Amino acid sequence: MTRLELRENGGWTAAPFEPLTVERACATGLLESRIVATGPQVKPQLNRVGAVSIGDHEFVVQPKAQFSSVLFMLGYAADPGFRPEEVSGEGTEIFPAIAETFARLLERALGRGVLQGYRRLDETAVAIRGRIRFSDQMSRRGGQLLPVELTVDEYTVDIAENQILQAALRMLLALPRVSSDARRRLVHLESKLVGVTPLRAGLPLPSWQPSRLNERFHSSLRFAALLLARLAPSTTGDGERIASFVVNMAEAFEGFVTAGLTEAFAESSRGVSVGQYPTHLDQERRQPIRPDFVHLVGGRPAVVVDAKYKTGAPRVEDLYQMLAYCTVLGLNEGTLIYLAGESNATPRVAHIAGSTVAVHTSRLDVARSPESLLGELRELARGLSPQLAAPAARVPYR
Repeated sequence: MTRLELRENGGWTAAPFEPLTVERACATGLLESRIVATGPQVKPQLNRVGAVSIGDHEFVVQPKAQFSSVLFMLGYAADPGFRPEEVSGEGTEIFPAIAETFARLLERALGRGVLQGYRRLDETAVAIRGRIRFSDQMSRRGGQLLPVELTVDEYTVDIAENQILQAALRMLLALPRVSSDARRRLVHLESKLVGVTPLRAGLPLPSWQPSRLNERFHSSLRFAALLLARLAPSTTGDGERIASFVVNMAEAFEGFVTAGLTEAFAESSRGVSVGQYPTHLDQERRQPIRPDFVHLVGGRPAVVVDAKYKTGAPRVEDLYQMLAYCTVLGLNEGTLIYLAGESNATPRVAHIAGSTVAVHTSRLDVARSPESLLGELRELARGLSPQLAAPAARVPYR
């Protein structure tokens, strides 16, 4: 196997592959390429991490953090019930980490048995059960008494939840470099879903509704949907196997911060939190804006936070953006969350000239363990809580 390892947001690197292999790798969105005198070169797309396997060749873009932190941020953003101990991926291999993580989640969920539920079916039968569809009976059978057109609510394992889990299992079993132990466990888990109709490739995932009955499956279902949206095992026209997993770290970071702050505020503060809060920059409502996180008390914004997957000093454009958010929401303070760097971990505050607005800057170290990441967000939420008592400058408009 030829393996090329790159660092997140790294520079151009010679790619010892055929041009067609490089082209296929770039089509996944993980890399971009160019041709120079010495041959093809590649570099990671901005803020993209992950891996692409093409036949016996593999491209890996290592994140600033470990893959375990990346998977945890993705999983937690989709489901705040996601447990840090379920996540694998301390090393540099993403495909084995994904398979191991999903195996842990589903083993815990299936520990008390396979989920069953009611599925509504239309059928034609000679014995009556369920409800007769009289309109179909008259249009299709005329005056005949049998067979009967029926609608039946059947209690079965062939429900949307199990179809999604089965699709994720089969996709993971098609991945390369999955350990023999993880593969054995995935095969065992799939065997528990006998009787589930496989999903057809290319169609949208069936919808399911979170409830008390399927509560123990929430984390595994949301992680399965996450994998099905990002994993792409396939085969080229010449039979070469391709598998890819690509993560936009800026989106993952923003989603994790929003979910973490929402949970932290729910534990310690009154009010309600909203991610991607919908409002407008102008009174004519032509310029929509969406702060990453807004906490409301009594229906009025009290805290605004925006996550930036960046290191270094606060950028002028980010300060402008937060000033606009505070002005629109009627707040005197806003907070930007950046990545922690080597020399800029100290919180800062910028008092905007000619304005009452102060923009605070906090930092989150994604290289730390999942437990530490959640601890940092809880500490940040405690620091923001005093803002809940601060009066708004004026009533905001949406």
